[in-house]
Amino acid sequence: MSGTSKTILLAALGLAIVASGLAAPALGAMSSIGPRPSKAVTITLYGSFTAPAGWGQGPNSITEPGPTLTVQQGDVVTFQLYSNDTMAHQLIIDVDNSHSNTSGDGWSYQFSSKTTAATFTYTANTAGTFAYFCNIHGYSVQRGTFVVNAAPAPAGDNTLLIVGGVIVVVVVIGVAAAAMRMRKKKPGPPGP
Repeated sequence: MSGTSKTILLAALGLAIVASGLAAPALGAMSSIGPRPSKAVTITLYGSFTAPAGWGQGPNSITEPGPTLTVQQGDVVTFQLYSNDTMAHQLIIDVDNSHSNTSGDGWSYQFSSKTTAATFTYTANTAGTFAYFCNIHGYSVQRGTFVVNAAPAPAGDNTLLIVGGVIVVVVVIGVAAAAMRMRKKKPGPPGP
């Protein structure tokens, strides 16, 4: 192999090594792709047992059933809870849809203030449609629907594929250039 062919081959090899080095950060970026980070969501709810009974997102919007509350899977939901009738209430997120407070359900402490919010934080880990209701007054009087939409799939990242393709192209071009240089080599003088 001539000196020029060796130089071209070494240059192609060097480019492949550099391209591989550039691929390392892309691999690190690939490993960080996952579900979207949780989002903080605040929901205000007013509970009432006296007319109008039910739930509302304001003191003048109480209905039975209450409003449909929609979040994304993984969201951290902070409920700001008020008692519109100053009676005690307790919010239940009914994850098994049993219409009763059972193990695994999310629940707030009792609250009864019309002016000071009781805070209840709930992480929506499970996608689905669930009931919410007042544990004190029961499902039949104060209920609503809590929808947890499934987390969207993460977007694909083609960086690794592109870098890998570049490496292959550089190596193929380097090898082809070296092979062509060797073929173009002038024949030596004829033998004796």
